[in-house]
Amino acid sequence: MAATVSLRQGDLVWGKLGRYPPWPGKIVNAPKDLKKPRGKKCLFVKFFGTEDHAWIKVEQLKPYHAHKEEMIKANKGKRFQQAVDAVEEFLKKVKAKQEQNSGDDKGKKAEGKSKKQAGEKKRKASGSVSPTKKSREQSPRKRGRPPKEDKEDTAGDSWLLHGHRTLGTEMVLKKPSVTYQAISKRLKVSEEVTGSTSIQAADSTAINGNITPTDKKIGFLGLGLMGSGIVSNLLKMGHTVTVWNRTAEKNASGGIHSEVWDPDENCKCDLFIQEGAHLGRTPAEVVSTCDITFACMADPKAAKDLVLGPSGVLQGIRPGKCYVDMSTVDPETVTELAQVIVSRGGRFLEAPVAGNQQLSNDGMLMILAAGDHGVYEDCSSCFQAMGRTSFFLGEVGNAARMMLIINMVQGSFMATIAEGMTLAQVTGQSQQTLLDILIQSQLSSIFLDQKCQNILQGNFKPDFYLKYIQKDLRLAIAMGDSVNHPTPMAAAANEEEEFRWLLKEEVHSVLKQLQDILKEASRRFTLPGGTADGATKQENFVLGSSSTDQVKAVLTLQGDTLCQAEVNLKVTRTNQLLHFAFRDDKQWKMQQIQDARNHVNQAIYLLTNRGDNYTFQTGSEVLKLMDSVMLQLTRARNRLTTPATMTLPEVATTGLTRMFTPALPADVLLNFYVNVNKLCFLVYQLHALQPNSAKNFRPAGSSVLHNPGAMFELNNQRFEVSHVHKVECVVPWLNDALVFFTVSLQLCQQLKDKISIFSSYWNFRPN
Repeated sequence: MAATVSLRQGDLVWGKLGRYPPWPGKIVNAPKDLKKPRGKKCLFVKFFGTEDHAWIKVEQLKPYHAHKEEMIKANKGKRFQQAVDAVEEFLKKVKAKQEQNSGDDKGKKAEGKSKKQAGEKKRKASGSVSPTKKSREQSPRKRGRPPKEDKEDTAGDSWLLHGHRTLGTEMVLKKPSVTYQAISKRLKVSEEVTGSTSIQAADSTAINGNITPTDKKIGFLGLGLMGSGIVSNLLKMGHTVTVWNRTAEKNASGGIHSEVWDPDENCKCDLFIQEGAHLGRTPAEVVSTCDITFACMADPKAAKDLVLGPSGVLQGIRPGKCYVDMSTVDPETVTELAQVIVSRGGRFLEAPVAGNQQLSNDGMLMILAAGDHGVYEDCSSCFQAMGRTSFFLGEVGNAARMMLIINMVQGSFMATIAEGMTLAQVTGQSQQTLLDILIQSQLSSIFLDQKCQNILQGNFKPDFYLKYIQKDLRLAIAMGDSVNHPTPMAAAANEEEEFRWLLKEEVHSVLKQLQDILKEASRRFTLPGGTADGATKQENFVLGSSSTDQVKAVLTLQGDTLCQAEVNLKVTRTNQLLHFAFRDDKQWKMQQIQDARNHVNQAIYLLTNRGDNYTFQTGSEVLKLMDSVMLQLTRARNRLTTPATMTLPEVATTGLTRMFTPALPADVLLNFYVNVNKLCFLVYQLHALQPNSAKNFRPAGSSVLHNPGAMFELNNQRFEVSHVHKVECVVPWLNDALVFFTVSLQLCQQLKDKISIFSSYWNFRPN
């Protein structure tokens, strides 16, 4: 957005802040305690429909009336419309007051007084009134809000300054608690009807008070859901920030994983660059060009890879460079990272954060820091921008231990809440009544209220992903084990959380893998031919034997159908060479291939007939699904690896012998079949037995391949097999399909084993 006209105090404008949509506001005087950010020219804007205000760059402002229609067409949210209504109501009041003043002026004759009054009216229209009076007249009030709320106007924000206090060896950088509820009330985030976050969340200045950003260059590695909110608040408070994320690496094997990634990852860097951030190509480059570099990774492995991997943090560390790890990891990992950073002359601080995505966006995280106290002090303005409270806990490792303990308590508490709400439902108790009772009890807390309300509303959108709280529970349990301190409640909660995560996350991940593998297997049966009509590809196979030249065949296979066949047969007794081929109107269906494909498609149907958001409720439900899928896959594999057995009369009556031209001699039988990944062709040469033959007639049974000497009777005529010729060739895509079947069966069995272990624990855990 670029301003096309000069703007001044009192003008109505559209102001754009960061990623939020343009919002109607008015340029007003800023309170003395809210200093103007350094750098580009900014104007202080009070937004309508909210009680938010912020310093906005001039190029992010547009005149209200000139762009009104454009903005209203682009934004349809309910809160946005309320803000526009507030502007129109304000304009009506201004117009009514002007008309009233104009009527009063008509009875006044003195020219001097008229000029003076005209000047007064002009000053009123341009906003030249006292700040106190203007705040009362022009600040739009939410409907239903009592007048006393006007006391919370921009002039009263001086109490938002940070205070410092020392508790023993712990230094606390804390905002006064008496202001938190007022701030939360004024600046809570709400969702519009359109699903976008409203401009109410944008005013970090009001939340974080009068912050003087450090003049040091800040780097930030990892723009996940937590990291994005942190970086956004650093930029809003005027910090110089260089960002890096793994977008270019995320699909690579062994890539570095940031904390939490959302579907719109590719545009993360671009969004922050638009807000004034710089882009770093690698972690090493960010560290080498910045004074203080923050990182927020998902787990210990990711934190180590970021530091020790190719083009990692360690390669950019120089004497005096500061590295702040905000990941929640175990004490051993953070100690190892501190040692390697310090060994290169760097300075290290661990600073894991407590909170969720919402608190990160609002700049209300809690930071637990330990390590180099000088780095902690240098990060003061950064911690104020991203959080409401920060603690310094001494030597490296203490913050990791404390954070794991906090998350252990939170995870155990959350598991208990979920069990309690479920138990209330299955025993016929009102979940709402349970919540009302808990809120009035000693357990009352914002966390309890929010989680229970989400359960009641069926809102299971995560603020903090299950796999990460499960990771923290595992680390906390391991920390307890390392000092021989049992944590049975956390262990039970971890088992529950892990089982829930297994049902909700890993099961769906395995099902998606199976779908992809089996769809690829199904495509192998109908390879596209590259034609406009999408016909299945035709493949020619030459069947022969290195040990004999009695039979040679050229077969054309199209999916599960033999559409052409040419056979050369040298009769053993006479050495006569016979040549015959399929008639033009005849094709032979390979039943084994058709059956295998049908079983694969049935397995795919079983995996896909549930919605993407379906949640498995029990382990037995998953086991039943896996058994059904494995049954279909086993049948598909067996149809290819185990050809059907047939008697010689059955071979003779299949109709295959009547498909050739010229007609086959009466003493020749043919058969096609699949064995594993090979297409096989059998030719039986027969000898008719005379009625008075002295041979003991014994009919052969059912078999895939009959040997010479086998006897059978057909149409009152007895025959004996004199010669058997078999030729074959490998069909590559059949081999691919069998590999897919084997991999899929292994995945199913692995998932079954996991579910069975957890189900056994769940069903037989001690009371």
